[in-house]
Amino acid sequence: MKLSWKIFFTTLVMTILTFSIGGYFLISVVFQSAFDRERNAALQENKTIRSYFTAVIPLESSDEQEQSRMLPMLESIVSHFASPVLSIRISDQNNQVMVQQGDFDFGQIVWQQLAEDTLAYETWRDASRHYIQAASWMETTSGRIYVETIRDVTSVFMDRQHVFSFYRKLVLVMLVINGIVMFLITAWALSPLKKLAKTTREIAEGKYGERVLMRTKDEVGLLATDFNQMADRLETKIRELEAITASQRDFIGSFAHELKTPLTSIIGYADMLRSKKLSEENKILAADYIFSEGKRLETLSHKLLDLLVVKNHHFDMKLVQIKELLFRVKQTTAWILKQSGVVLHIAADDAQLNVESDLLQTLLINLVDNARKAIDSDRVDREVKLTGKRVDSEHYLITVEDHGKGIPEKEISRITEVFYTVDKSRFRGSGVGIGLALCKEIVELHGGEMKISSRPGAGTRVEVKLKGGAGDEGSR
Repeated sequence: MKLSWKIFFTTLVMTILTFSIGGYFLISVVFQSAFDRERNAALQENKTIRSYFTAVIPLESSDEQEQSRMLPMLESIVSHFASPVLSIRISDQNNQVMVQQGDFDFGQIVWQQLAEDTLAYETWRDASRHYIQAASWMETTSGRIYVETIRDVTSVFMDRQHVFSFYRKLVLVMLVINGIVMFLITAWALSPLKKLAKTTREIAEGKYGERVLMRTKDEVGLLATDFNQMADRLETKIRELEAITASQRDFIGSFAHELKTPLTSIIGYADMLRSKKLSEENKILAADYIFSEGKRLETLSHKLLDLLVVKNHHFDMKLVQIKELLFRVKQTTAWILKQSGVVLHIAADDAQLNVESDLLQTLLINLVDNARKAIDSDRVDREVKLTGKRVDSEHYLITVEDHGKGIPEKEISRITEVFYTVDKSRFRGSGVGIGLALCKEIVELHGGEMKISSRPGAGTRVEVKLKGGAGDEGSR
């Protein structure tokens, strides 16, 4: 059962119970009050009649004349007090009726319940009528006389019955009105939850941008706000996962493509060496190509391994003289720079940095090598600048700058992606787009920042800002 129907039926049941129990007690209290008034009136009437009898009838006289006059006096008094709602009966101590108004059947012998100086009453029902019968006694010359009165209180009981009948109709009307009102209130109160449920289903169906539009400040509004915040974070995570999935898909595709060409060549040349007779010169050429392509695959595997190691391992940081590290980079790249006719200039401030020296050296070697590849062979100023500068007491800036081909502005944000290259043909046989991705991971590992600025035809500048830096200034 839906929550709205649960609230609806629960409210109706509570309304029925509340009106029924409350109405029953209210009507009962009103009825009891009316009945008490009628009972008191009946008792007071009986006491009044008895008092009147006591005043006008001789009580202790033995005079026969007086006694003979008592019966007519009783009849006169009874006829005087009798009414349509009040009947009177006078009986002697032997239960013989002396005087009775009308032929009404009293039925009850209430006077037998009387004690000395007491007044008794009973309530009873005859067919569809209700009565209060009261009785009292008095002493006369001929003995004890009992005065009984019966008061018709049917109207009180009829009023109660009419009130109950009206109240049942009122409750029925109130239930209908209450049901309509509660249905509207429930629909209004739960409409935000319906919106929330609808939005949840839409998000589950893949519409991650859907949100709950709600401006209320109640608990449901707060729930909607929390839900939207959760949806924002969920969408962000999903987009990140989608981006990672796309990146991994591109990675696998690019990796497969990078392996396909050298492997095809290696297999082809190996098959030629295996199945054909070649001259020594062709054998050397074939073997040389197999060797160079194998070395390229080896380099690729090493760089992929480095990338995975940086992402998945923690390293111990140690204080390193940054100037010495830069000159080790120069020594490492000296041969390949000489082969390309590129000159590396170094200038650095003395400082000690808390770094992983091998990884930082790998970072700088990659940046220098990328700068070397970007310089056209026909340029006169074939040089790369590697500088280090203490920015402040907390940061040290390393810069690698060239005057090569440069990078289009729209490509700068993607060049740190694995296997991404600005010009595919440019790196064929010499690079596969892993170097800058590895550089980015190393910089992030050190808690630093890497900034790339470039203009096509003017060159590229890569700035790496690292935390730390202390020592004497100097340059070489």
